[in-house]
Amino acid sequence: MAGRRRPPGRRDVRLRSTIARAAGHGAEVTVACATRGEAGEVEPDFPADADLGTVREAELRRAAAILGVARVELLGYRDSGFDGGQAPGSLCAAPVAEVAEVLARLVGEIDPAVVVVLDGSDGHRDHLQVRGAVLAALAATPVGPALYESCLPNSLLRRWLDEMRSVRPDAAYHTLDPARLGRRDDEITHVIDTTDVLARREAAIAEHRSQTSPFDGLSEGLRRAFLATDHLAEVVLPCHGA
Repeated sequence: MAGRRRPPGRRDVRLRSTIARAAGHGAEVTVACATRGEAGEVEPDFPADADLGTVREAELRRAAAILGVARVELLGYRDSGFDGGQAPGSLCAAPVAEVAEVLARLVGEIDPAVVVVLDGSDGHRDHLQVRGAVLAALAATPVGPALYESCLPNSLLRRWLDEMRSVRPDAAYHTLDPARLGRRDDEITHVIDTTDVLARREAAIAEHRSQTSPFDGLSEGLRRAFLATDHLAEVVLPCHGA
């Protein structure tokens, strides 16, 4: 996500609330997606012959419109999947420097005041690849935008794991080490109350019909803890000074 203020007279699934809030406060928000998510898991009743990439691009664009996004930019790489080989054309098959160059051109065109990227703590290799490319792209700019990583605090994910052990006792992720989940709480620099845009976030989530919601089965209190608050960690790049 990249945002800038609108000129006078004229914006994970985690970042939706921050996006809606920024757009609502007058920011012109661009959402850049490296892939269309065509290798991801799908709802059990999703048609087997459907073009998943096309479906998910349409879902993304509808959700973005609900959130007030000014522009959606697809970088054109294929989804690498969570594991397995790196197919030609997939994001992880591309050198980080190549992806960084693509992002640097986009940043140069948009000239954003702020860039927000997923921190990759979920372990998905595409998320880690994009994070590395964003860091490389912005490190090459003498004076760049403010950079933040969108993250989930360890304390919140521990609550989630405890609840999931009761709700879905057979799930494979029960073997996860609680200490390694998400981001350390003391590394989070900004906690944003996004209650005022919760309805729009829920509406945007509902547009992603091909995906199983990670919030299904959660208690109302825990669901709200995920959806009504966003957590960011500010990144100070060496070239921009401490």
